[in-house]
Amino acid sequence: MKNPEIKSLFKYSPIEKNQLNALAECKLWYSKAARFNDPFDTRFYIDGRLHAYSNEFDPVKLTKAFGKQMSDSIVSTKISLKGHLDTFKREIEELGILSLAASNKNLLMWSHYAAEHSGMCLEFSREDNNQLTNDKETQPVFYSDNHPRLNPKSLLDKDKRLSSKRRILYTKSRHWEYEQEWRHIVETGDDLYPWPGKLKAVYFGCKVNPQDIKLVKKVINSQNVKFYKAELNTATFGMTFNNI
Repeated sequence: MKNPEIKSLFKYSPIEKNQLNALAECKLWYSKAARFNDPFDTRFYIDGRLHAYSNEFDPVKLTKAFGKQMSDSIVSTKISLKGHLDTFKREIEELGILSLAASNKNLLMWSHYAAEHSGMCLEFSREDNNQLTNDKETQPVFYSDNHPRLNPKSLLDKDKRLSSKRRILYTKSRHWEYEQEWRHIVETGDDLYPWPGKLKAVYFGCKVNPQDIKLVKKVINSQNVKFYKAELNTATFGMTFNNI
């Protein structure tokens, strides 16, 4: 397991009907990239021309095509890659992405994704053999100033296509670095999937409605899940979570 120091990953969320229904089913929503608030997400650029050359060595095929003995010849055929690129883009657009965070104390994340501190943050443990420790499915995001670069020829190679998809999905602009994001990827997005790891705790924001706390506790109804509420620190920009 890579990054063994990361024991848990966190999902910031408002407390609304859809989130409560998902909690009741022990599931999370995996979105397609088109739903994200960042239009640059999953963008990439092609480094080179959108064509490749295929070499034909088979003397029988060559003789049949050219009507003479071609046993010592090699013929190159120009292949357009536009169709391959369109298919590659569609495949990326269909994937489902679960965005998680490495910390539950990120003030901006609480504001942006947890209903301005009135929502919750779910803690999922990274343990051996769960999906959050599968390095092929779950990885930290790499932050960069540049879009991922794709070699046109990689569109023709199955293994390189897969490697390129991962590189694209796990790359974001450096402007988002504060999120410390991790991503779990599934084949089809815009659907609910079972939790990728065991739910360990729920943290409520400092402005949460007490009735929402009761509702979430009732929906989860598990003695194995701990519950905490945030309180603002007196002298520093930060929060302390107290057991409730």
